[in-house]
Amino acid sequence: MQEISVIGLGYVGLPLAVQAAEKGYKVNGIDYNKELVDTINDRRSPYVNDVRFERALSRVSLSNFNATSSYENIANSDTVIICVPTPTENNVPDLSIVSKASEQVAEHLREGQLIVLESTVNPGATRSDVLPTLENISGLKAGNDFSLAHCPERIDPGNDRFHVGNLNRVVGGMTPACTDKATSFYKSIIDAKILPLGSLEEAEFVKSWENSHRNVMIALANTAAILCDSMDMNIDNVLQGLNSKVEQFGLSLASPGIGVGGHCIPEDIHYVIRSARESGIDTRFLDSAADLNDKMPRYAVHQLQELVAERGNKLEDLNVALLGLAYKPNIGDARRSPAIEVAHQLARYSNSLSMHDPFAAKTKETIIHGARRYDTIEETLSAADVVFIGTAHDEYITELTPDLLKRHGIKYLYDGRNCIGEQTVTSAGVIYQGVGR
Repeated sequence: MQEISVIGLGYVGLPLAVQAAEKGYKVNGIDYNKELVDTINDRRSPYVNDVRFERALSRVSLSNFNATSSYENIANSDTVIICVPTPTENNVPDLSIVSKASEQVAEHLREGQLIVLESTVNPGATRSDVLPTLENISGLKAGNDFSLAHCPERIDPGNDRFHVGNLNRVVGGMTPACTDKATSFYKSIIDAKILPLGSLEEAEFVKSWENSHRNVMIALANTAAILCDSMDMNIDNVLQGLNSKVEQFGLSLASPGIGVGGHCIPEDIHYVIRSARESGIDTRFLDSAADLNDKMPRYAVHQLQELVAERGNKLEDLNVALLGLAYKPNIGDARRSPAIEVAHQLARYSNSLSMHDPFAAKTKETIIHGARRYDTIEETLSAADVVFIGTAHDEYITELTPDLLKRHGIKYLYDGRNCIGEQTVTSAGVIYQGVGR
């Protein structure tokens, strides 16, 4: 049985480790978070509302997949995969966690191993940051003594159709032989297309650019929504018109909202910007797109302030209920969620703020000073004058009926995700506004 080690058991590393174990590999999962390690070894899923993964985790025995905080088993592994976070601090990429993981790998590195970086990095980082660390500490040479490759992670939490086991992947190696070895490994665990590219840098760029592209497309949609707000147009009608061309020409459209969230879309564009600036390339277009999306939470709250002011009210005199803290529907991930920034703004400008999210755990990130969080929608709306939709959870779409809104005396609803039917809201006598609606 071939043995692998997966470093970092978060949203990327843990599903990958389970997938490899299900394909017959012996997997050592490594993470500094001992509480998470215990949770995994107890076969309890850390992910809310992911039944498919929960079942997959329960099927894998401890002999096939065991989690630990020790790096010692790396020496016994044929393949080592680094899946640690690469956050941005004030929009500046931080590769310090990758550097530390690389040092640990280098201390246990042996000849014949395949080392793969899955963490998102700027083009050139595997060669300029990871490679020297591995070679200098181990004394071994990449391409001769061991293989080095980059295979950017692809995961879509909450997606019932696509998961780590059936998503297409790209691979780029230090040498063609490194690429071949990494491609063969991923083909052995993933039932999808594994596309070999020409270099480490091309594989790195695919990841950062695909999310930069998404960031820019969302910025375009948000710009259209802002124009619709200012010119008394409805973005839904405009999108319907645009889709009449999409049907025939296959254009790529995005929908507007209060901004982008998660680890990828709001952060990966800054890895591209970093590389572009280092090459002397003008990045103003990318800077503007990222900046606009970052400002959407404040824009939405300002729109709400104007909405109530037009009817003789002040937001500071009204009680607001924020529904949703996660960055996307039906999952608990609140990393860089624009709804969190909305919460901070509402806590500052409204009379009081109540919050609800059926999935997002109560963490340091989701605890908002001056706000109170409730376990049910009924409790959250009990004293509210205004409802603000921060996340398009299915529960909100089905539960926010005219009867519920009437019963709680809701006066305004701001739909930050354009997920609630306007007629549903106005039929209850509630003033409705969405982003561009």
